[in-house]
Amino acid sequence: MCLSTVYKKENGENVYLCKNVARVIPGEHEVTCYDLMGRKTVIAGVLVDIDLMENMILVKETEL
Repeated sequence: MCLSTVYKKENGENVYLCKNVARVIPGEHEVTCYDLMGRKTVIAGVLVDIDLMENMILVKETEL
């Protein structure tokens, strides 16, 4: 099983948003993440990078 951590870039640093993410659903203005326990996190933004070797997902936050 491949679980990832979702981050956003802030001042050149990766800032943690959620962990143990098993499913990602990109939308037009948001990214919906589900963790191992089925908890849903909705992030206003777009996908920037998915690195499964590093178990890392990078999201650029936007305003709705």
